[in-house]
Amino acid sequence: MTEWWNNLKAWLSIFWAHADAVPIRIKIMGMVAGTAFLVGGWSIFQVNEVMKQEAERQCHDMSIALASELAVRAQEYVLLNDLLGLTQLLKNAVKNLPDLRYAFVLDNHGEVIAHSFEGGFPLDLLKVEHGISPAVESLAIKTNEGQVWDAVIPILKGEGGLLRAGVSERRSETARLSLLNALMLTTIVVAGLGILFSGLLTWLLTRPLKELVNFTRMLKTRDFSARVTRITDDEIGQLAAAFNEMAAQLEMAERVRQDADAMRSGFLQKVILAQEEERKRIACELHDQTAQSLAFLMLELRILEQAQDQAAINASIGRLRQALTQELNSIRNMAMELRPLVLDDMGVSAAIESYVRRFEEGYGMKIDLYLDGFDGIHLPFYVEIALYRIVQEAMLNVVRHAAASNVTVIIERIENEIRGVVEDNGRGFDVSSLAATHRFGIYGMKERAQLLGGSLSVESEPGQGTMVSFVIPIRQVFAEDARLP
Repeated sequence: MTEWWNNLKAWLSIFWAHADAVPIRIKIMGMVAGTAFLVGGWSIFQVNEVMKQEAERQCHDMSIALASELAVRAQEYVLLNDLLGLTQLLKNAVKNLPDLRYAFVLDNHGEVIAHSFEGGFPLDLLKVEHGISPAVESLAIKTNEGQVWDAVIPILKGEGGLLRAGVSERRSETARLSLLNALMLTTIVVAGLGILFSGLLTWLLTRPLKELVNFTRMLKTRDFSARVTRITDDEIGQLAAAFNEMAAQLEMAERVRQDADAMRSGFLQKVILAQEEERKRIACELHDQTAQSLAFLMLELRILEQAQDQAAINASIGRLRQALTQELNSIRNMAMELRPLVLDDMGVSAAIESYVRRFEEGYGMKIDLYLDGFDGIHLPFYVEIALYRIVQEAMLNVVRHAAASNVTVIIERIENEIRGVVEDNGRGFDVSSLAATHRFGIYGMKERAQLLGGSLSVESEPGQGTMVSFVIPIRQVFAEDARLP
């Protein structure tokens, strides 16, 4: 039993493996055709059985009825011993009744005294045994012409002999076969129509599915411009609409990704350019100031080496001290610009305030500074350094381009948002010329703000000064663990 079950499961697995590989169109058409033939075949079988039973019942009843009628009509001929008239009666009955195949009369000794056969009486009929005479009975016998129902009826209650009549099923069989042929033809037509309509239906179903498969392959190649034609409003149409929506979202996401990549690439280029500019500036300062200061120190040392009196020595030492002091201050300022230590120690407000004061002293410019909302708190480090660099770049732009005498710096924290303004009374410029002039400082400020989810704008007109305003959102304004070591 176990081996048989395992073999059955193996065959079923092989069958389903092959069935899964069949296209859905063939599956649906095969199921429709199979269902039509199965229903048609079962209907034909049932109709055939019912008709056979009904034909047998009708032939059985008809044989008894016809034999009974002939037995009544044959009584007169038997009493008169008119065998010729009796024979003619039987022949006329067979001739006029299509279902009546034969009729004959037996005397009490079992001898045939009259019959309807033209070419002689078939003796095999006498071998058919009925029940105990004189009973009314009909039974089916096999003949060379098909099945015949042979009925026996006593004449004059058995005193005049027996009358036997045979009713053929040929007409009933012909009608049954005609009906079965019609049913088979109907089944074939229904199956053909089912295959035709199922083929049309599966074509309507599979055509958009094939489109979806092809467009899905296109999506694999990152071609998100593919769209499926929506023909209907049913589930297939809804699937096509959902696919088109998904493709549109993927196309938009791809465009955003490409824009982000382009922005990232541009930003990296600008960062590299900014780094190179900063290195160039540091190199220039080292060459123009530090190198010259060192050369001056070497010259003073040579003068000191050749000095003859104490006064000349003291004067040279004073100049050396002054030069070293200036150089130390210059190096300290350069270090402060590169990385202000006060930003790590005291926070962004103290760092900006320190930078503004040094800037004011260094460039002799009046600066009004307003800081609000930063008392006793540290912002996340990436926010502090971005805020500091934006203010630093804005102040440097004032020195480089504005020729201003007064600068106002306003920075305030309002809940989880930082707002800032750097405004000067300088010469101003045409904002529309920014793209043509490639001012990387302004682009750098904008990108720093955008990387933090904020924004930065520049407003200016020739002769009306310049105002840089920015907004930076912050999510964790008091998180000490957000600061870098």
